[in-house]
Amino acid sequence: MTKIIAHRGASSIAPENTLIAFERAIELKSDGIELDVHLTKNGVPIVIHDFDLERTTNGTGFIVDHTLESIKKLDAGSCFSSNFSDQKVPTLEEVFQLCKSTPDNFIINVELKAGSKVYPQIEEKVLRLVDQYHLKEKVLISSF
Repeated sequence: MTKIIAHRGASSIAPENTLIAFERAIELKSDGIELDVHLTKNGVPIVIHDFDLERTTNGTGFIVDHTLESIKKLDAGSCFSSNFSDQKVPTLEEVFQLCKSTPDNFIINVELKAGSKVYPQIEEKVLRLVDQYHLKEKVLISSF
């Protein structure tokens, strides 16, 4: 069976790894989404691809050096288009909230961008959210 998984959401029509990109992927009836997870300085799982903030936000530096509060102040959409300047870096919890009402066969491929050496307890924090949102049947966890 063929599945269409929206890589970083509908990233060809909206800024990657943002809520609007995931909303568009759901609206387009994709079979699932792929997203990337890092931990903030204060240990919150957030959805962003790179280890630093420069390419996809108006911030600078490594994610691990910033708190959730400081990252939430950044613009995560203008790098794609000024039409998306209101987009923020989402938390994994925000994405799970969005996906909890998707069809039963919807897939959420959560890619852990680094292990516990870089992000202590990232695995446990992600699994806790999977359990909290009852998404065990929808979530696939991948990492390199």
